[in-house]
Amino acid sequence: MKDRVQELLSELYELEASTKPTLNKPESVVVQLLPYRKKRTEHFIALAVDNKNRLICRKVMSRGTVDQAPVFPREIVRFALLKQASGIILAHNHPGGDPEPSFQDRELTTKIKRVCVELGIRVLDHIIVTESGHFSFQEHGYL
Repeated sequence: MKDRVQELLSELYELEASTKPTLNKPESVVVQLLPYRKKRTEHFIALAVDNKNRLICRKVMSRGTVDQAPVFPREIVRFALLKQASGIILAHNHPGGDPEPSFQDRELTTKIKRVCVELGIRVLDHIIVTESGHFSFQEHGYL
């Protein structure tokens, strides 16, 4: 009986582990962002991850207009702390179709990263998605 219990527990652990995607590459993050690619207004999303970069949860932090969405670094940090995340991934869509980050996008990312570093929260990436592509701050050396 003890062997059967151990076997069932092993299956349970494997099943639970497989339901949490690991976000180690921009492409795996983009898969989580597919619903936002074609949105007509900007949505700013934060993804909370554990210490192995497994997704804890995803939250739309802000909805905006066709070319901007208000983002408050304190709300991003609050979200990460409440979810007990060891890291976060920032993301938003560009309804206009150009995945290149604006000056404001780069400035906001720097500000959020600075605050998170002080609190021991890793900022793994900031991904911009569009209908035809994506941009990763990490891949382009912006983080």
